[in-house]
Amino acid sequence: MSLTVQFYTMVSMAAMGIWLGAAIDTYGRFLRKRRSFHWLTALKDVLFWLIQGLIVFYVLLESNHGEVRFYVFLAILCGYACYKALLQNTYQRSLEGIIRLSIAFYRFVTNLFNILLIVPVKYVLKLLYTLGMMVVTAIVAIFLFIFRIIWRPLRWALRLIGKATRIDRAYKKLSPYFLKIKEYIKAMRKKKE
Repeated sequence: MSLTVQFYTMVSMAAMGIWLGAAIDTYGRFLRKRRSFHWLTALKDVLFWLIQGLIVFYVLLESNHGEVRFYVFLAILCGYACYKALLQNTYQRSLEGIIRLSIAFYRFVTNLFNILLIVPVKYVLKLLYTLGMMVVTAIVAIFLFIFRIIWRPLRWALRLIGKATRIDRAYKKLSPYFLKIKEYIKAMRKKKE
């Protein structure tokens, strides 16, 4: 194996060590810590390390056709140590900044969506509801007005007809029976309940 390939492999594996350090910190930041064993957490951990192993092996495969030598592990360890010593604090601060920026952007988008779409739709629906209630109130008022205009002469006519045919006397004679029927119906409803 040529010296340039070995150098390229060491540099890429050192970069993988830095990548692993950053990936571990990112994973730890987003993983919710549990005090006891949990299967879902264990599954996430296994998947995380499986993906990291595949990424490292892919880079190793691209750099020196997948030959595993001692210096490969040494380069990964040196890259990880470099990350821990020099880059970890900067990366964690920048990660927190990116998270805060993402949260602020998400809130901005949701507020913008709320202001541009939800609030106008609510306002239009309230306006339509108010207009609908005004129309219904106007229709009911007109209907009641027409009903009163028609009902007064009709009531007088019915009274005159009732007096002329003496139906009111028959109604007064039959009203006790109507009351008994009404009470019987109420009693039957109470039994059903």
